[in-house]
Amino acid sequence: EIPEDAPSMFQSFTKTYGELKQKADVVGENRKRTLEELDERKKIWRNIMERLAEEISPTYAEVLDRVAGIGAVRLSNMDDPDRAGIEVTVGFKGVSPVLLDAYAQSGGERAVATMAFLLSLQHHLKSPVRAVDEFDVHMDPHNRESMMKMLFSFMNENADVQFLVITPSQLTAVGEYTNIIFVQNVHGKSEVAKAVAARP
Repeated sequence: EIPEDAPSMFQSFTKTYGELKQKADVVGENRKRTLEELDERKKIWRNIMERLAEEISPTYAEVLDRVAGIGAVRLSNMDDPDRAGIEVTVGFKGVSPVLLDAYAQSGGERAVATMAFLLSLQHHLKSPVRAVDEFDVHMDPHNRESMMKMLFSFMNENADVQFLVITPSQLTAVGEYTNIIFVQNVHGKSEVAKAVAARP
């Protein structure tokens, strides 16, 4: 026996099915467009990152060359943004470059490589104020002086950037527009040891 309301039920279910199918088609089309846009954004992101790595790697190598080191900056896992990263390699005294980590280099070598990497990034940063805190603690005197000279050289070349450098070391090379403040934390008082006019 067929219920009397079978035709109306059939029509109701047919209408519901049609509405759900229409919504599913819209969702499918939206998903397709979203994936296409995501792929396009990944391409843009990848191009920017690859261009950045190509620009900073020579500068990084140039800074390392001044302290008898070699190295490069490269990207890894660029097909997957969740796993993508930057690999920094470094080698000193004729040693082939290896990835920068806590086991392959000494504390001083890591500090030099990290500072070289930071210096290579400076022209790509937008912030008008930058600070480095005791980056030279583990460096030998030669590397400390070389990095300080490069840092102050960058400061002199970039009048629109203000640097705050905190160090427990004696400064042997300072920039043209530099204020040196000796901070006394035991006795006495803090004072400005060298004051210069503001940048033009």
